[in-house]
Amino acid sequence: MFFFIDPFAILLALVPLIGYLMIFSFIRLSGRALVTTGARDIAALAVGISGLLAVGPAELFFPSTAATLFGPVVWLALIAFYLLVVALITLTSRPKLVVFGRSPEDVYPALARACKRIDDSSVGDDRALQIRLPKLGIHVRVDGQRGMDYTRVMTFEPIGDPRFWQMLLGNLRFEVKQDVVATPRRGLGMLAVAVLLAGVLMWQGFGNQELVVEGFRDWLWR
Repeated sequence: MFFFIDPFAILLALVPLIGYLMIFSFIRLSGRALVTTGARDIAALAVGISGLLAVGPAELFFPSTAATLFGPVVWLALIAFYLLVVALITLTSRPKLVVFGRSPEDVYPALARACKRIDDSSVGDDRALQIRLPKLGIHVRVDGQRGMDYTRVMTFEPIGDPRFWQMLLGNLRFEVKQDVVATPRRGLGMLAVAVLLAGVLMWQGFGNQELVVEGFRDWLWR
């Protein structure tokens, strides 16, 4: 019944989430790896859940009094507030690299070679999935659930030097590309959920176009 009452809310909530699921399901199914920073990972997740937050907490704590005075401009303030919160989370989170499409066991050999490029005296521990860079005094570890194609690369020390992370990111991207493309093992479930949500979205959008337009007007003008 909720779907028919407010189809615009469905549209607003699902579009960013579907885009997020589609992108990462294609990455996982392609067999390729995406190496990025933890800050970008958080930003991508923030975009993916932005629609859910817009129809949830944003509606619950919506400043109705300000909306009556400023109209739709109040949404710009809410968007700016959300961006500031996301920026605060990314800036205060511990620096790390994130690898989509590879398990910790797959990432470790490429990371070991990447560390060798930075410090030729680096020493690795295959069992613990850790690498020590003596010249830099840094211990790098591969974190993640074994068998899952999502891996984090972190340091034991609180290293905040962007030059180190930039070097590690570039070298790890290069070394991951040199490995044989892994056979896709996961991603179908994520793609199926995205397709199902897209089907619901199309059904609601095309079947209730007038309600969608009306819902958009009511949502924008309070």
